[in-house]
Amino acid sequence: MDFLTHLTLPLTVAYVIRRDLFPSPPYLLLGGFGLLSDFDKFLGMPGLLHSAVSLAGISLVVGGAERQFRGEMEYSLLIVCLIWSHLLLDLVDGGPVPLLYPFVESGIGLQYPVRTVFGEGLLGLRFEGSPVSLRTATPRPGHNTYGFVKGGGVASALAFLAVYLGLRNRPLSD
Repeated sequence: MDFLTHLTLPLTVAYVIRRDLFPSPPYLLLGGFGLLSDFDKFLGMPGLLHSAVSLAGISLVVGGAERQFRGEMEYSLLIVCLIWSHLLLDLVDGGPVPLLYPFVESGIGLQYPVRTVFGEGLLGLRFEGSPVSLRTATPRPGHNTYGFVKGGGVASALAFLAVYLGLRNRPLSD
């Protein structure tokens, strides 16, 4: 999945659900935590930060740090959700997401092979193939090339902008 989708789609959901956690525009920078897992690609170790094993440890550190320094766990929950959203988005985008890395290097992802065939069938269309299938693969080690921005990412960014501009001046009680 591309950079913009990982940044803006989870941020849109978080903003709609807990707008009170974003009292001013700089708080929107928290959306950057949705990109954390891709840091493993920068390190040349794809899979390291796409692992539930690694993210569980990171989540505990984030929660413990907020508890220690702020005496609460409000923003750490948001940050943890943004971090874990990356795995969910990569999973539904085909992966592979190696959930048990480094113990198991193979990962999973969902694919949607169903195709619409027009001009056939009872109502002039039919569906061919399975609506969803499970893909397994192992992330390619080393430094690789990845897409940066795709159409879905631009659409996610535009949706976030519409939600943000539409809700920013409304009272929280709405």
